[in-house]
Amino acid sequence: MIANMKQLNFEILGLGAWGPTFHNWSDLSARLQGKSLDVEASKGPKPEIIPANERRRAPLPVRLAVESSWQATEDAGINPADLTSVFVSGLGDTQLTDYMCRTLAGENKALSPTKFHNSVHNAAAGYWTISTGCMRAANSVAGFQQSVSLTLLEALIQCQTEQRPVLLTFYDAPCSQALVDLMKNEIAFAASIIIAPTNNAAPVHQAQFQQKITDWPEFVADDFLQECYETNPVGRILPLLKAIALKASRSLVFPVSEQTSIKINLNTAK
Repeated sequence: MIANMKQLNFEILGLGAWGPTFHNWSDLSARLQGKSLDVEASKGPKPEIIPANERRRAPLPVRLAVESSWQATEDAGINPADLTSVFVSGLGDTQLTDYMCRTLAGENKALSPTKFHNSVHNAAAGYWTISTGCMRAANSVAGFQQSVSLTLLEALIQCQTEQRPVLLTFYDAPCSQALVDLMKNEIAFAASIIIAPTNNAAPVHQAQFQQKITDWPEFVADDFLQECYETNPVGRILPLLKAIALKASRSLVFPVSEQTSIKINLNTAK
């Protein structure tokens, strides 16, 4: 089916981002352009869109996702309640997974109801839709190292099929120490992109699904972002974000499976 799919045209309406050394898209864009920043260190965002009581209990992956998503809707000037969304985490909340495994392996097997509630993979989507009053579809993707590609595939098809803007939010938090040797990631990262369909004769951007084996796009940046790209599953979106930040027209091919890929023709020159 993928091989027969037509070219999809889309535009980018808004962006958001959060990491320990950048707290919004403007910061991340500057870093991707090679500029130095003096950003106050933070253990995690505190998204004001989540009510205070719930925010205190929200784990880091949820706060990363919601903060980045909110920034993107503000950037686009769109009511978040009107947006279909696709949230993706390649690792899930490994801190809570570790906690539950340790608890169930011990003598006292009583799990915290709040922690169990927050451990599900669609927790971020749930916090987002409840906090914003959104009744639109909110999908949650998990694909480990292929998470970025699968999310692009899912969101672009939804955008084209439904002819509506779609929010894509990529987020992963540092692994628990019990899993860090296996999963490697020690970096908190989130990025959000709002895309919308366009039927113009000269579309801003294009996507094409193809039966082609490919490696991940090349990405070179400062030490922090380079490590994020190499160890954080959703950090694989960074080549696309860098092209946007540099306003560079570029073709990027992302592997979807062992035999298929998605090609993004990005035209940021206006």
